[in-house]
Amino acid sequence: MIRTSTVYPCSVSDAMANWPTGMAVITTADRDGWRWGFTASSVSQVSARPPMISVCIDRDAHCRPVFTAADAYAVHVLRTGQEELADRFAGGAADGFDDLVVGTGFEDVPLLDDVAVRLECRPVQQMPAGDHVILIGEVVRARTGPHDPLVYLGQGFRRLARTTTLPHAS
Repeated sequence: MIRTSTVYPCSVSDAMANWPTGMAVITTADRDGWRWGFTASSVSQVSARPPMISVCIDRDAHCRPVFTAADAYAVHVLRTGQEELADRFAGGAADGFDDLVVGTGFEDVPLLDDVAVRLECRPVQQMPAGDHVILIGEVVRARTGPHDPLVYLGQGFRRLARTTTLPHAS
């Protein structure tokens, strides 16, 4: 017998706030060359062969139509110290690139510099999921940097503590 219960969205959000996630800025360019970006914490590897990741975007986000029509996008996992960058792109706007050093990647996607990880993706699938849309992309280029990632936990940004590697037991 399957038992169901009523779960309120706020209780799920409160529970998930206790799950640490990385913070990423997702970027693309539209057909007119405007650069767009939004901040996401819901990024996950979907497949190793071929390498694929998923990104969730709010269905009501102003930039959602741009990303669902994009030929490519880049996922930038932010490094510690980039809290301002996460806040800047939290609204999903086209004007967050002012005063940033921005390169150009696969299919003219805007690339942010000095991040922990950068993944350039070709969209392969998208699907509605409640109040979000899941974007699945094949990773065509990947770069990792020397920086620790920015972590979000309990409604705030965190830094990872350095740990000591324990010797293996013989």
